[in-house]
Amino acid sequence: APAPHPPRTRPAPAPTEPAADEPAASPSPSSPPSPPMTTPRERGLKEAEQIVAQLLELKVEGNAYYSSKDYLKAIAVYSRGVALLPDLDDDDEESLAKLTPELVQQGAVILCNRSAAFMGEKKAVAALADAQLACDYDMTNWKAHWRAGLAFMQLEPRLERSEKAIASFEATLLCTSLPAAERDTVCRALEAAQYRLREGVDSLDTPDCCIS
Repeated sequence: APAPHPPRTRPAPAPTEPAADEPAASPSPSSPPSPPMTTPRERGLKEAEQIVAQLLELKVEGNAYYSSKDYLKAIAVYSRGVALLPDLDDDDEESLAKLTPELVQQGAVILCNRSAAFMGEKKAVAALADAQLACDYDMTNWKAHWRAGLAFMQLEPRLERSEKAIASFEATLLCTSLPAAERDTVCRALEAAQYRLREGVDSLDTPDCCIS
């Protein structure tokens, strides 16, 4: 009988070289970090700071024109500041946050100063509107009430206007911010308004005060 064939064996696999370390994949360019989320209140406070800074600059510029009796240019400059003021009727969180004490104070000042410039141009109606809005912004600003009283006195004498002028001057005297040196001036204006109420005519020119 033929001799059996020896069993076939599979060849051992050839030794393999250890795999070289593959270079690390280069990181994909990272996207810029997202800006931190801000709340409506935070946005309102930030904008209030910017508005106040602009109001202070415009006040200085407008006051220079007012002091040189260039009322029209003063009005134009003050108007740029008034345009920055938030609407008091807006009640959303961001708008309310803008009404910081500093903005309220400077808003009333810029309105009072434009009121004075309007009176320099004999525009009593516009002067009155600004003075009344200044009162809405800051009831503690004595010049807001003072300008309102002066504007009523610039208008044609009428019973209700004289009454409102008296009320404005009385409100001026109640303001703790009223300088002691100005009380006599306000008292004389109050007497003039009371005379007009009694007599229906003016007794003398109503005094004025400087701008803020």
